[in-house]
Amino acid sequence: MEIDIARDVLKAAFRSSGELQSLLGTLKDRCEPDQYTVYARGVAAAIDAIGAGLINKVLATYPELSREIDASIAKHGRYI
Repeated sequence: MEIDIARDVLKAAFRSSGELQSLLGTLKDRCEPDQYTVYARGVAAAIDAIGAGLINKVLATYPELSREIDASIAKHGRYI
């Protein structure tokens, strides 16, 4: 995989994880506590799978992108 494609994968992975994380507030507000727990665990598992299946693999191939991610988050609050 070329590094530009790796960047696209990372950006999509971060966006997807962010969307899932933002869903937690809605779930907590609108679900019964037992339902929330079930869905929150599912969200956590999905975010973990994105990390393990995509982010970790890309960074293992291109470790230099870690610095790029850190710099972008420091400057913009997210990876862009």
